Amino acid sequence: MIDPAARRRRRLILAALVAVSLVLITAGFGASGGSSGGPVGALGEGASKIAKPVRDLVRWFGDTIDAKGDVEDLRREAARLREQNGDLRARENRLPQIRRLLQFDQDAALRISSMEPVTASVVGQSPTAWASTIRIDKGTTDGIEVDQPVVGPQGAGAGLVGFVTTARASSSVVTMLPTPGQSIGAKLEGRGTVLTVQGAGAGTSTDLELQYAPSSVSIRRGALVVTSGTNVDPNAPESKAPPGIPIGRITRVSKAGEDGQIGHLRPLVDLRALELVQVLTKRVDGNRAAPRTSGSSTSGSGTSGSGTSGANTSTTTTTGSAPAQTGTAAPSNGTG
Repeated sequence: MIDPAARRRRRLILAALVAVSLVLITAGFGASGGSSGGPVGALGEGASKIAKPVRDLVRWFGDTIDAKGDVEDLRREAARLREQNGDLRARENRLPQIRRLLQFDQDAALRISSMEPVTASVVGQSPTAWASTIRIDKGTTDGIEVDQPVVGPQGAGAGLVGFVTTARASSSVVTMLPTPGQSIGAKLEGRGTVLTVQGAGAGTSTDLELQYAPSSVSIRRGALVVTSGTNVDPNAPESKAPPGIPIGRITRVSKAGEDGQIGHLRPLVDLRALELVQVLTKRVDGNRAAPRTSGSSTSGSGTSGSGTSGANTSTTTTTGSAPAQTGTAAPSNGTG
């Protein structure tokens, strides 16, 4: 049995030791410039030092997350700037096409500006080898309708591309000339005989045929072929295209000098590289040629030399009208 007096002595000794320990700890912190808040302050300081690594770890994780967020922001900004740079480069590449279209619009003989042209971007092509159709970003809300002619500024110069075959509110489909069944009344520049141009068949985007040419018509290599427009006969059906629009140049002649000879021509417009086109939304005088003026050619000089048909275009004047027509085109599906 432990003596109660001895138990009290032990408790007093333990309490004295604890008190001395606290005094010594406090004195030690005070001597080293530590907290002066007494034992409680010393204990708080010690706990703070023990917790410091934990706080540093938490802060490191927070800084790392913030840094990753900054990196993602910088990546997004870099992507946005690259996209803007690509857009600016694309616009810069389109400048020559825009200039060529402006030249085309300002040709007084063709009267393109009076046909209310609508400029559109090509946003898609048919996946076929001969690229028979393209999709543009303008539609009925912009005044575009089916059968309106479409011109483009690519290749050797501005010229006829094809005709609108589908028109929706904000987009349209253009069927290009080489497509089988697509045809248009045409003639050799400076001649009056109306012939027909149509595609040479599936699988080609660079070969058109000038058909129904009698032996009396001389077809020479390099000659420019243009649209004929509507016949002067008031009862004649309206052409889908105005007169004088360049189509292409003769590359060779089959059965030359015979009735039914065929002139093969290459389109002036590079149909696979189109980025911009213009849709002619208004017919002027039923797509007939401008009336003759005394002492001047039917359409005025310089039609093909002013940028309408490109740098390789000859300087012969374009008649663009039908008063001197000596024949008519044989019937063909889609002939305009």
